[in-house]
Amino acid sequence: MRIPDERFTCQSCGRCCTMWTITVDAAKVEALRKHDWGEDPFLPLSGRGEGDAFRIRMQGGRCFFLDEDRRCRIHTRLGYAAKPEGCKAFPLHVAQVAGETYLRLSFYCPSVTAGEGKRLVDQNKWLKETVRAAGEVGRKGPLKLDEELELAPRDVDAIEAALAALLEASGAPVADRLAAGSALLARLRGSVREQGKGALHASLEAATRAGLAALAEEGARGGSAARAGPVLALFLGQDCAPGGLARLGHFLGVRLANLGLLRLRSTLVGGKASYRAIRRVRFDPPLPEAGAALLTRYLLHKLRARRTLQGELTLSSGWNLLCAAYGVTSVLARLRAAAAGRGECSDEDLRAAIQAADLLVVEHTTLYHGSLVATLTDTVLAQESLCASLLARLR
Repeated sequence: MRIPDERFTCQSCGRCCTMWTITVDAAKVEALRKHDWGEDPFLPLSGRGEGDAFRIRMQGGRCFFLDEDRRCRIHTRLGYAAKPEGCKAFPLHVAQVAGETYLRLSFYCPSVTAGEGKRLVDQNKWLKETVRAAGEVGRKGPLKLDEELELAPRDVDAIEAALAALLEASGAPVADRLAAGSALLARLRGSVREQGKGALHASLEAATRAGLAALAEEGARGGSAARAGPVLALFLGQDCAPGGLARLGHFLGVRLANLGLLRLRSTLVGGKASYRAIRRVRFDPPLPEAGAALLTRYLLHKLRARRTLQGELTLSSGWNLLCAAYGVTSVLARLRAAAAGRGECSDEDLRAAIQAADLLVVEHTTLYHGSLVATLTDTVLAQESLCASLLARLR
């Protein structure tokens, strides 16, 4: 079991009980319905292909069971063991990839973002219980570089090590590190298509020798700022109160904000600002040292915990997932600064934006968006020029 070197202790802030759908299995629903909660707290997950699963009713963006003091009523009345498994697991996620169990944390949790609390390696009982309750969750199909090229586990290990080395390159803007990773993957795709799988490791070594600066320049080519607008709108369009009509309206509002016709607003980080004002805020560089370290830590955590291979994502699409998270983080951090009349992002701007990006892009896509947006997301992430287009839009 791969346990990340991270910290978490619940601060009872109630953040995990807001803004996203909490699923519950039929057995837990039956047990909880035996108690009087005033009204039925559960709704079926119809049309989602999830069998007997239900979701907890949301009220004003909050879980039905969250009381005015931001305490869980299930926990208060019945104890910790009575809570749904997803609630007990948060912010921990479990996935099996190539026969290995990986654990990762949701940065939607403020304790995780701050790196505060008890080390995960010292919480063995909770980790084992969460893994046992999760069951067989993870990748079922083969590992792939793209839709056509399968990878052996040792190939994935080598590529991920090279990508991690790029992300860890201190001194370079995070955007350049992501662009360099996109170029590295593009080189690998090209060499394997032309010369076969035997060329992969030699091509990886050659790309690594090229250096970050050359790869970053290569990875930023061929992008289109116009193509990035719909991509950002897909994710930012969900940053509003729950509900299909609210999200459709906000999605359209984000598209109009892209065109300069409206100000972009955010529920998750607070405030509103025009795209012109957002782009005037400096971001990367010059992120504060602590902010750049947090963003690097965040991206590395998701890569090493193999969030990039969750479900049926290819490695290339998984890298694009990190690029999309960077794009949403950039926009929301700058929006927060612009709304406050500042020309540069603070560490707090970045923390709030990363928490939002983990909800909107990385960890809760299916739970938060629903199956339609999740399908659109998979299609968007398959675009080979996604990183270059985002950078063309954001710089």
